[in-house]
Amino acid sequence: MFGSEKILEGNKIINSSFLLIILFIFSLDLNAQGSSGEKARYESLYIVNMPTAGIVPKYSFSIYSNIFENSGLFAEINASPFSNFNMGLSFGGTNILGNGEVTWQSLPGVLIRIRIFDESLGFPAILIGFNSQGRGSYSADLKRFQNLSPGFFLTASKSYTWKFGSLAFHGGINYSLEPLPSDRVPNYYAGLEQSLGNRGSVNIEYNATLDEKPGLIMDKRGLLNLALRFAFTQNMTVELQFIDLFNHSAGGQRAVRRLGIEYIDSF
Repeated sequence: MFGSEKILEGNKIINSSFLLIILFIFSLDLNAQGSSGEKARYESLYIVNMPTAGIVPKYSFSIYSNIFENSGLFAEINASPFSNFNMGLSFGGTNILGNGEVTWQSLPGVLIRIRIFDESLGFPAILIGFNSQGRGSYSADLKRFQNLSPGFFLTASKSYTWKFGSLAFHGGINYSLEPLPSDRVPNYYAGLEQSLGNRGSVNIEYNATLDEKPGLIMDKRGLLNLALRFAFTQNMTVELQFIDLFNHSAGGQRAVRRLGIEYIDSF
């Protein structure tokens, strides 16, 4: 009898704990979350690699880190001292973990975002900016990143609500300063962002990579990327990226998996 009472008491504790966990999970869904999902608290700043017209609110900041191949990591700090203006710095390297020599990028990345038009019912948000931070490994010999930095860019974003949730379209043109002067040409990119419930989203991005010289880093032009994003808290969003789904990288390399972590808060 004594043992049965203990079992019943233990079951009550387990059931109560399980109920608390369920209530906690559902309570998270009741609040605006991160920068993904129907209840996103903040605007997304990137489709996958390329910028959207999203911006960090006034008196707020974002910290974004990206973990990539070859034990690589870069971190970006972005702040908004006043409305519709963001500025930031970023830095990273490869072989961060392990016993190999760390390879750092030569200069910090510089980020500036200026939103010139807010989104309205019939007009997209439009933003101009500059970002010298590329993605992936940095080559000291070539003086460039695996995925070129956007450089100067002009981008537009427009969101809609339909029966499957929130859907946003993004597109832009950019001019990177990483290629050799003779290879620098305007480039374009486009993408979409579909919410998955209150806190998730799937982002698809196509980068034409017109400024890539075939045979150097990529065998063919055209980069298709995908990101699965999930807001764990009101401030933190985590994403799993799949880079180069077309397998256009030199040597027939398969799509690369990367992990992004974003934190946004106010001062």
